[in-house]
Amino acid sequence: MDVPSARQEPEKRVGPLITVETNTALERALLQWSVEQFYFYEASLLDEHRYNDWIELFSKEVHYWAPVRLTREGAPDEVDDGGLCLFDDDYGSLELRVESFQVKSAWAEIPPSRTRHLISNVQVTWVSPEQVCATSNFITFRSRLESVEHLFVGCRHDRLDRLADDRWRIRERKILLDHSSFMTDNISVMF
Repeated sequence: MDVPSARQEPEKRVGPLITVETNTALERALLQWSVEQFYFYEASLLDEHRYNDWIELFSKEVHYWAPVRLTREGAPDEVDDGGLCLFDDDYGSLELRVESFQVKSAWAEIPPSRTRHLISNVQVTWVSPEQVCATSNFITFRSRLESVEHLFVGCRHDRLDRLADDRWRIRERKILLDHSSFMTDNISVMF
């Protein structure tokens, strides 16, 4: 069975929950619950600034990126997966970003931002014994200093590796931000 990439749009993926292992409604519900709990745990790590724990949720082969969305009048949004990205990270560059949040010279995060990550509309879209693909929507609120507030809204398309004991590791994450333009000095938050 071919494993879909997070690069694929949802309508191009294999239908929801097609696998030999999820034959019953209970198995599908438990899988959905497990993925949701993983996402909620990840959000809490980010909000608590536990970046070293957060990076451990990723595969060493991770691809973590946010392609630029092209907005055209009278046409649907386009995403050129080989084109320009707001960020395009592998594990090494994610580690550098995490390290930069923890050093005193990280001027964009002194003092550290307060964040709140809200995750919703989680859908498991593809399943195999070793991996699942899932989508989720997010709202990330960031508050800095006395009066700076930003809101980031979008969706994530993930490919997750299944580990033992109902645990997951993120192998691929594509982040689609819904903003046409950004009113922020930087995007120093993780999604």
